[in-house]
Amino acid sequence: MKKNKFMTFLKKYFYLFFCIGLFSLSICTIVMGRNYKLRNNDKNIEEFKEITDNLQKKKVDLVRNKQNFLRKNQNIYSILIGINLSKQFFLQKKYTQAIDVLKRILIITEEENLILYIKLNLVKIYVKKKDFSPALDIIRTVNNSEWNELFQQYKKFILLKKRSQ
Repeated sequence: MKKNKFMTFLKKYFYLFFCIGLFSLSICTIVMGRNYKLRNNDKNIEEFKEITDNLQKKKVDLVRNKQNFLRKNQNIYSILIGINLSKQFFLQKKYTQAIDVLKRILIITEEENLILYIKLNLVKIYVKKKDFSPALDIIRTVNNSEWNELFQQYKKFILLKKRSQ
């Protein structure tokens, strides 16, 4: 009987210590996890800032590299890079630089559809820049029946914009 009471006494304390130990371990895990997340979050923010700074530097270097490639080469690759570069300038709202790049690659382009594509981009930039007379001049030079309809839509749009001003 004494042995039975002693065993139940041990079981109670064992379960009590087990529950207290489990509870304290879970609290320690939660506290340590929060501290780790805070430290890790600060580290992630610093890494993110460093990466964005590097990306900004690379973008500037990339634009310079594209401009240098465009100056040195006169092939299809330089035309494609020039189109991409003009798009970058357009998105940055540097319209005059985008126009200069497109005019430069227009000189070396021999493919008719590519020439018309470049001219269409020039028209779009002139419209965005609200400089309508060069855009109309470009539209007047288009004689291709497949592209003419698209350019005529821009012509109508430009004429409406001119009248509204």
